[in-house]
Amino acid sequence: MSVRTWIERVLGGGAEDADPDEFVEFAVVRITEGPMLVARLQQAGIDAIGDEAFSYVTDSTSQYRVMVRRRDVDTAARVRA
Repeated sequence: MSVRTWIERVLGGGAEDADPDEFVEFAVVRITEGPMLVARLQQAGIDAIGDEAFSYVTDSTSQYRVMVRRRDVDTAARVRA
């Protein structure tokens, strides 16, 4: 095994092991936009969830993290545009 292969394995660089049903972070938006973006994605048939993101810098929840399934990331990007 080469050093490069070993490093990729340790760091998880292989995309072939990626689970298409796994939720991944799609966007971090302002807290006022988050629920509307999640609703738009769900209306488009995308399984999307969202949650408030706490900021340690401002000590507040001013952002909203939107997550979609890995297989829906490209479709979600088109819906968001």
